[in-house]
Amino acid sequence: MKVFKKLAGLILAACLMVPMMGTTVFAAEGVLMYTDPSAKVGDNVDVDLVVESNSGETVGDVQVNMSYDPASLEFVSGDGFTADGSGALTYSGTGSGAELRVTMTFRALKEGEAVINVDSTSATMADGEELELREGSSTVTISAADDGTTVIEPTAAAAGSTTDIVVTVNGTDYNFSEAFTATDIPDGFSETTLTFNGGDRKFVSNEAGVTLGYLVDASGAGSFFLFNTEDATFSPYIQLFISDTTSIVPMNPTDSVSLPDTYQEVDLTVQEQQYQAWSDPATPRYYVLYALNTRTGESHLYQYDTDDGTYQYFIAPEAEEETAAAGLPIPGAFGDFINNHLTLFFIILAVIGLIIFILMIMFAVKLVHRNQELDDLYDEYDIPFEDEDDSKDKKSKKKSKSSDKPTDEDYDDEYDDEYDDEYDDYDDEYGDYTDDDEYDDVYDDEYDDDYDSYGGDDYSDKGATTKVSKKGKKERKNSGDDYNINFIDI
Repeated sequence: MKVFKKLAGLILAACLMVPMMGTTVFAAEGVLMYTDPSAKVGDNVDVDLVVESNSGETVGDVQVNMSYDPASLEFVSGDGFTADGSGALTYSGTGSGAELRVTMTFRALKEGEAVINVDSTSATMADGEELELREGSSTVTISAADDGTTVIEPTAAAAGSTTDIVVTVNGTDYNFSEAFTATDIPDGFSETTLTFNGGDRKFVSNEAGVTLGYLVDASGAGSFFLFNTEDATFSPYIQLFISDTTSIVPMNPTDSVSLPDTYQEVDLTVQEQQYQAWSDPATPRYYVLYALNTRTGESHLYQYDTDDGTYQYFIAPEAEEETAAAGLPIPGAFGDFINNHLTLFFIILAVIGLIIFILMIMFAVKLVHRNQELDDLYDEYDIPFEDEDDSKDKKSKKKSKSSDKPTDEDYDDEYDDEYDDEYDDYDDEYGDYTDDDEYDDVYDDEYDDDYDSYGGDDYSDKGATTKVSKKGKKERKNSGDDYNINFIDI
């Protein structure tokens, strides 16, 4: 029984002790640190601000209020920093990992030590949990300049946010500044001086003659921009490395750039900057852009491969020259279609012409074979050709027509026949009296009668027959009493 009483007392005592133990919630811890650089009077100096969580979790929003001696340091630039020009400086930003690191640039004004103090901080983790920072400070050690100068006055040119030289790049206003540090200068470049906006200004350039200028935006962030010495204009400076020793800087093209009509103008975004480029719809994988080679200092076209993310030197194909002879004078939409497809059009014409030529050869061969077959048929059946029949008909008609008319030969033949008969009769009748003159007179009278019976003088007009008849008479008279058969032949 006593044992149970002791056990109950112990349980009651334990219960009474529970409300007296409070629950303690600890915030996440982190650290705020600075670098402690050194510089010479007149030089720019970079100071890093670092926020780090002890747990290794992602840092969220951070705000740090700081102060510095404006007689020793002059704020120049810094992403996320805001300065009022009297020594107050504020940073606001968001981390993306367990460590948040940003850089602010100052200009050393006076020999000695310049301290950057932290006035207040406010930070959280990415999940919203409060981040308690252990604060630190930065001490910048400033020594005398190389020429022995220990103090200099702040300049408006040193503070990019206060310069009155306004430069507009792609619609955004910037202030020209000379307040860049040696760490800001890109590799291969060195500081130089050029005349700009009525005075000598600080720029940087390389051995190829590529020049950069430092511009600061409204928030106080500064960066280098490509400077065109010909027209004193600026453009974004983005280095695209195409090899270990060579990089290119995209630029907007000049009027001298020319590509065939198949390439279309497009806007290409490169590192949040837009540039005019070209694309061929037949090969959408590639883009062509105009860029400056930082090694040679020459501007040229480069081809960007979207699949490989690489850039290659590009030689533009020659554009076809449009001449008056290149197109056919065919008006309307049909003419435009033909002129845009001249090669196809001439190929079709050539094919049609070839087909027509082959058909002509086939028809000619068939015609030759047909004529040969007809010739063989005419030869086999002894059929006269149509041309021969016509010519023969014409000749026969001419002969028939000519036969209808009496000719001199007809008259001669008829006369000769009649005369021969008469001569034979006389020869029989007179016999041996052919040598007498009486016979001559009788024969002449008979001949004259016969001659008159055939037309007399009319018949003599018949040409050759008349002449022959007269000649016969003369021969007959001149021959005397001698008559022979030769007279008849005449």
